[in-house]
Amino acid sequence: MYSRLLLNLCERFLYRTSNSVSYSNIKTISHVANKNEEKQKVEIVSTKFPDYEVIYTFPFIKQVCGLNIVKYRFTIFVGVATPMIIGLHLASILSFDTTIVSIAAEVLTIMWLHSLGILCNNLVGYVYLKLDEKKVILSYIDYWGKRIDLKVSFNEIYPMSDNPISFTDPLYKKIILTSQTEILKINMKMGRIIDIDKFKCILGMV
Repeated sequence: MYSRLLLNLCERFLYRTSNSVSYSNIKTISHVANKNEEKQKVEIVSTKFPDYEVIYTFPFIKQVCGLNIVKYRFTIFVGVATPMIIGLHLASILSFDTTIVSIAAEVLTIMWLHSLGILCNNLVGYVYLKLDEKKVILSYIDYWGKRIDLKVSFNEIYPMSDNPISFTDPLYKKIILTSQTEILKINMKMGRIIDIDKFKCILGMV
């Protein structure tokens, strides 16, 4: 009798526990889903180009800009410091070993910064669209960390889907313009596409 009563109590406890866990999971999942939907519905408005719609952003564009600025400033520093180090060596203030080590450290650092900067050169941070005028603004960071807002028309952009296959495709895709000699780069994996249909229509790839 007691064993049967205990069994019934256990069954009721398990039943209530499973129901409460399932209900809490459903509430959590629905809450996360609603939050994601609200997040997707948030429209990014540009203060710099209020007449344009933002269809793509790269979240780490400030870090890219900072890296290119550091590269620029360190290049100037090396250009000024190297003759001074050589001059101090000729004046017998610095030894030969110290001079060689200092110059080698500068050269290796500058080579590392410039090699890393190749990936960040002409990297697009924002894509703005003005549909009624068929205009696009490609905001990118140049080799020395300067932001450039390039305004082009739809027909100046060569579709990315027609680009030849390159070994750099896993890192970035190339944006080729008929009116520009420079090739821009866009990161598809880490970038955020706000409007997929418009992005595909303008740049020819998702």
